Amino acid sequence: MLNIRINLTINLRKTWAALCIVVLTLTQSITPAHAVTVKSFTVSERPVTVSLTYLKVTTTVSQAKKSLASSDVKYFDAEALAFLTMYSQGESIKSWKCLRSLWQSESHFNPKARNMSSGALGIAQFLPSTWSNYKVEKTIEARLQIKYGLRYIQKRYGSIDDLSGTCNAWNFHQKRGWY
Repeated sequence: MLNIRINLTINLRKTWAALCIVVLTLTQSITPAHAVTVKSFTVSERPVTVSLTYLKVTTTVSQAKKSLASSDVKYFDAEALAFLTMYSQGESIKSWKCLRSLWQSESHFNPKARNMSSGALGIAQFLPSTWSNYKVEKTIEARLQIKYGLRYIQKRYGSIDDLSGTCNAWNFHQKRGWY
């Protein structure tokens, strides 16, 4: 005589979870599509991504301002600091590209860059007379060099708010080798 016993064990939790998934999938495929709300950004709060020499930065205007106000700003790369400074002021990416080309050509964003023949120093390669016009002593602090470099461009080549300021400086530099 053959005795066969069948044990049927049902895991109710797994069965219930599988049933819920099937029901949700079917209801989603049967119901009509609905609008998905998308977080909208104001023009100034739209994230932007730029590739710098050593890193890629994605930020908004408010994040750039917050980064510049942080205590960690002293550890920032000079190129990143220049980008954040410009972008926090509402500058366009085109204007940034002109400034990047200009200062990359002048000093490679090295705050200690020095031209032995002219005495120019820093990221913007200020001559000794330019430093004295701003009534500041020569400094190797990147943040101050960027601040005074942008002010110089604004006064000499047009408003920083007008994207032609930095681009005019870059165009002038390409023709003459200085700005």
